[in-house]
Amino acid sequence: MPEPPSEQTPFMGGRTDKGRANRFRLDVPVQLRERGASYTGLAKNIGPGGVFVATVRTLGVGDRITVTLKMKGDAGPIEALAEVRWCRPFVELNDLPAGVGLRFIDTPLRAAILANELRRSIPTCRTCG
Repeated sequence: MPEPPSEQTPFMGGRTDKGRANRFRLDVPVQLRERGASYTGLAKNIGPGGVFVATVRTLGVGDRITVTLKMKGDAGPIEALAEVRWCRPFVELNDLPAGVGLRFIDTPLRAAILANELRRSIPTCRTCG
């Protein structure tokens, strides 16, 4: 099972960005749907390849889910198909939020459109470093 990113996690697979290139921070409510069940969470950072969703709900690595985001002022919700890549459970006395790392599995164009739509709808976007 892939290890969730943390400040202590070493760089993996020769990548130096830990999969976080072109990501930016946000706090947007999301709905996660899989096999007829629906859960809520909070998107904390997003990029063209995926999103981190803070949630206490445990999802299985490899599960495919639909992520739905609704930004203020948007005409309709934005949906993307994603795969759970890693899970971070809630740990008392740990500053890192519980949640899941999701990789978009829609076409790369759809994922890029999703990230760009979110970037445009946030007035002051702080980039993740």
